[in-house]
Amino acid sequence: MNKYGFFIKKLQLEGSTKETVSIEFKKGLNVIYGASDTGKTFIYQTINYMLGASKTPKGIPEAEGYSLCKLQIESFNGAEFILERALKGGDFKLYDKDSNLLATLNAKNDKRVEANTISDFLLGLCNLENKKIRKNQRGESRNLYFQNLKRLFIVDEVRIITEDSLLTSGQHIDKPFEKNIVKFLLTGQDDSEIVTLLKKDEVVNKTGKVQLYDELIKQFEVDLKDIDYKKIDEQIKKLNEGIENFRESHSISRLEFRKYDEEKKVLFKKISLDETQLINLNEILKRSSILKKQYISDIDRLRGTIEASQGLTLFATTNCPVCTSEVEETVNIDKLINATKIEIKKTSLLLNELKNSQKIYLSEVNELDTIITQDKKHYEEVIKKIQNELKDVLSEISNKIKVFTNKKEELSKIKTLKGKLESYIFQRDKIKKIIDDDKVSKKTTNYDELTVVLLDPIVTEIKNILVEIKFDNIDNKNIDFSEDLLDFSVGEKNRKVFGKGYRAILYAVFIIALLEYFRNQSYQIG
Repeated sequence: MNKYGFFIKKLQLEGSTKETVSIEFKKGLNVIYGASDTGKTFIYQTINYMLGASKTPKGIPEAEGYSLCKLQIESFNGAEFILERALKGGDFKLYDKDSNLLATLNAKNDKRVEANTISDFLLGLCNLENKKIRKNQRGESRNLYFQNLKRLFIVDEVRIITEDSLLTSGQHIDKPFEKNIVKFLLTGQDDSEIVTLLKKDEVVNKTGKVQLYDELIKQFEVDLKDIDYKKIDEQIKKLNEGIENFRESHSISRLEFRKYDEEKKVLFKKISLDETQLINLNEILKRSSILKKQYISDIDRLRGTIEASQGLTLFATTNCPVCTSEVEETVNIDKLINATKIEIKKTSLLLNELKNSQKIYLSEVNELDTIITQDKKHYEEVIKKIQNELKDVLSEISNKIKVFTNKKEELSKIKTLKGKLESYIFQRDKIKKIIDDDKVSKKTTNYDELTVVLLDPIVTEIKNILVEIKFDNIDNKNIDFSEDLLDFSVGEKNRKVFGKGYRAILYAVFIIALLEYFRNQSYQIG
């Protein structure tokens, strides 16, 4: 007996204002019986819901006030889990037996979302995770979900008396997929390795792509004719080296340019300051000349005063010719002459100092004028250096860099076109191979189908069970499987023509036979 699969231990309902109710199950056969309208269908629907069904249990009056459902299960290797889900729908919470939260499980199967689902968890317990099942003759496949397995062992009172096949749901579009689920379960080999055949419109689409690639390849081959591709990388390498050398030279020349440009700015500033100082010195000389004239004028005036005073002393004092009054002496002529001489001496000293200062200023003016002339000459030389040499050098280097870069871009475009050409050839050949392989596959592919031979162990198990329950003189009847009807017959009578009671018994026997068969496999369906 394998260690995979699980069995249900307890089903429990909880509500904030209701007393918790539960039903416990034992490992093995459990029979729930009772009169009509006693909750048997509700229990079935709740179990089905807790195993991943999207449809919630019907709202019976007895369930009012209950909001939470818990399903306790145990795997055949002894691990116990509790599944919890709101009765109104939603995802699952998974707990261990001590009610420690292990994970949240999505109720819906959406492979676009990276999340654990209830299907993933239950398939993992059954050792059936990550399986793919073929769904049509073109080899397209679908993921196997636990919900696909449930219909093989969870059957309600309507389904159990069906006249349709026990292996399929009755939906024509799902028939190949459901048949191949049974085939997989009987062989243990899923359809992950099957290559999907192309649809007619896909073949037309891919053929069109091949034709488009042919046109592009033809055009590229014309554009790239007579080009030595082997030398392109070498030429690009040399161009890169040349560009790098030019950039280094440009950088050096740029540094020299900045040095002279800075020197030009310093000279310009110095010349401006010196010219301002020269203007100030010339202004001082101009004003000193005016002051010099003033000093000379003052000395001449003072000398005139002395001469006039000395002249007065030569005349005799007489009475006023008008009033005959005696003229009084109000100014001492000698003192005036002495005072004037002293003033002349002071002014002469100031004049001499002024002349000395003028000589100094004049010397500074001449010296500064010489410096300005030299600086202007140097300034012109620097400008000439910048304009006629460095700028030309920088411009020439920049032009060479541009020429080399353009050539490199041209070669790079050729290389890119060559890469595209190779890519187009690869893509075209790849698509052509897909088309060719598809043609071969359509001629040679024969998928394994669900056959009588594969179902023989199940048929044998059904016969053994029917013998044990002494079903309708079974010893003298054969159990057969019809590949066309996908159903069993007992003797000459197909299952679907039996009465409801017999159909229900045969359906139940089929489920038990399946479960018995999987006891010795490396996986289980529930």
